[in-house]
Amino acid sequence: MPSFAASLAGFVLRTTGYYRRMFTGGPQFQKNIAKVRAAPLPEPAAKSDLDLRQSEFQGRPVWRIAPKDRSPSTHVLFWHGGGYVYPATDIHWKFLSHMASVYGWSITAPLYPLAPENTAEHITAWASAYYATYRAEIGSAPFVMGGDSAGGGLTAALAQIARDSGGPLPAGLLLICPWLNLDPAHPDQLKTEPRDGILTISGISEGGTLYAGDLPRDDSRCSPIFGNWDGLPPILAFAGGDDILFTDSRALKSKLPSAQVIELSGMMHDWPIFSFSESRTAQAKMADFVTKAVT
Repeated sequence: MPSFAASLAGFVLRTTGYYRRMFTGGPQFQKNIAKVRAAPLPEPAAKSDLDLRQSEFQGRPVWRIAPKDRSPSTHVLFWHGGGYVYPATDIHWKFLSHMASVYGWSITAPLYPLAPENTAEHITAWASAYYATYRAEIGSAPFVMGGDSAGGGLTAALAQIARDSGGPLPAGLLLICPWLNLDPAHPDQLKTEPRDGILTISGISEGGTLYAGDLPRDDSRCSPIFGNWDGLPPILAFAGGDDILFTDSRALKSKLPSAQVIELSGMMHDWPIFSFSESRTAQAKMADFVTKAVT
């Protein structure tokens, strides 16, 4: 059974519908996108033990969060979620700051271009160019690449692109409730939708259309579940039973049995980046996975 805090959060989100409204398709969807974009971008909060630095790549902000007074334990390249249409949130920054502070990660988080102004073809090209720049910056140091939700999908797509180009690969991939298939056609997603306090089928369907642009939805840049998963580094993935994207993680496990997929019943979308007891346990598993991957 989920902890009281996790159950309460899921109940509140379902009852208020705050996030569901943001991820519901229809005429209001792009108005919601425009409203969120009009507000100032959330930024990582300053902490005495962290070194925060902002740079820019091809006109987009890139944040680095690292321990201030000690050498980092590892390098992590992280792609935020948001359905490919929303920027990183305070929840993302709190999670990344926690991982840097507690586990000593040096985290680089690019704020990549978003749909509908940009589509998968452009976004994956931008991310691939930044990936090459990042690799040059850290030199021969091993690193792990990860992301949540849409960022998890982008992580998988980039790993496949890097492998196909013969470029260096991360030591591991961290996929948090990843969005690997733009088409929400699995019957279990319809059954799960009433329990999902964040996502809706109409929202991810419309968001997927905006992201795909002129590409077919089953193009691996859009839906990496349909790509080739051979030759990729070790994978740790998380899924929640009250998340309509849990079918994507199950599809990954079916396609790649070597992937470690942790699924908890009753947990909402993106639960590993929150601060519930289950989240903290998941974060400790991430840290262990990353440490083993880079050593």
